[in-house]
Amino acid sequence: MRCAIYIRTASKNNTDHHLNKQSEQLKQFISDRNWQLYNSYIDIGSGPKKYENLQAIVEDAQNNKFDIILSTDPSRLFRKPKLVSKLKELCEMQAIHILTLDKAINTLQSDVNFISLYARIIEQESTILSQRIKFGKKTRLLEKQSEK
Repeated sequence: MRCAIYIRTASKNNTDHHLNKQSEQLKQFISDRNWQLYNSYIDIGSGPKKYENLQAIVEDAQNNKFDIILSTDPSRLFRKPKLVSKLKELCEMQAIHILTLDKAINTLQSDVNFISLYARIIEQESTILSQRIKFGKKTRLLEKQSEK
């Protein structure tokens, strides 16, 4: 089976460690099954423009360059609703499969509709996290101003 792996970290701290750990886990998974690695797609950072390689994996999936996308967990893949929709459609057409090492998503064995469920949960969690980060920054700024 030809595999594409998607690796992502939003953290700029210990970026190499996070990326290497994901890469090692995914490559070991492939090796254990005697599958072949087609390509590794890696995105670093957060924000709307930090998903270029997720877009590339969708385009390559549409062009049948591999059979399955592997990632460590759904939160790596399911951050951009438009891309999730395209990935789900490709899975429904059985053009590709998606499998996450945490066993949350495995379209080889389970319903593709779990993709939508996880995508919605991840989108909600991302929104909440963003709000918390903004609140924390605002609180620290106000605390610094009151100390002056």
